[in-house]
This record gives sequence, structure tokens and C-alpha cells, in this order.
Amino acid sequence: MTTKVNPSYAELNAVLDRVAQHPAAVAEVTEPQLLGLQRRWVTALSARLDEAIEFAGAVPMVDAVAISWRALADQHRTLREVLDTRAADSPALVGALASEHRMLAVGAGIAGLDAPVEEARRLGRAYYELIRSGRTELTDDLARELTLA
Repeated sequence: MTTKVNPSYAELNAVLDRVAQHPAAVAEVTEPQLLGLQRRWVTALSARLDEAIEFAGAVPMVDAVAISWRALADQHRTLREVLDTRAADSPALVGALASEHRMLAVGAGIAGLDAPVEEARRLGRAYYELIRSGRTELTDDLARELTLA
């Protein structure tokens, strides 16, 4: 029986450093490394969402979550570059991204924890695309987008 070893934090740092210096190196990132990088992203995102939810105040939750996602992406540009570049060609990232989409939908309050998983993922994906589009006011845009989805 073979035990699969996840990439170490140091290995993932080396991957990010290599891609930052040589952007073409993104094509060399392995599936286990991609999953490790996605795990790193989701862990940081979870912490940010917790903070956004706790301290949103009068800011609509969909906007607070979007602001947090964008700030984190800005802080971790190389990490996002790797994940975004490889998302389309990595079978390993497909499921991981679907889970992230669901987490965003639940965190923003557009899907409940009791929502069917596929519905929450669909809503989360539409929300994710809006966040990435750079729109600053998501509340009305989100409502329109989700009624069309």
C-alpha cells in the first residue's frame, strides 16, 4: 500500500517563488502541488471570510465577502495566477473549486448550509464570477445574475 505524501509548505513556497520568477513554470506545477496550493488558498480564504462575516457591520454580506476575496487575491497574486491559469486543465482543481464556490455562497448568505450542494455550488460559481469581474457593488448585480443563472 502506497501512502500519498502531500507537498510540504516549503515545497509549495518554492513552486510560488519559481512561478513568480518564471511565469512559464506554471505549466510544470503538478496535480498534488495544485491541490496543496488550493488548500493553502482555501485555508486563508476561510480565515478572511470568518473575519468579514464577524465585522461586516452595515456592509451587505455579499459585498463584505467579495471585498475579502479580492483583498486576499491581491495579497497572493502568484498563488491566484497559478490556480487561475491551471483551473481549466486540472481535473484535481475542478472539485476543489466547486467546494470553494459553495463556501463563498454560504459565507455571503446566498445559499444556506441546508441548500442542496449542487445548487449552492451553482450560486457560488455565479457569485465567484461576479467577484472576479471586478464589479464593486455586487448586491444588485448578484440578484440580477442569480435570477438569470
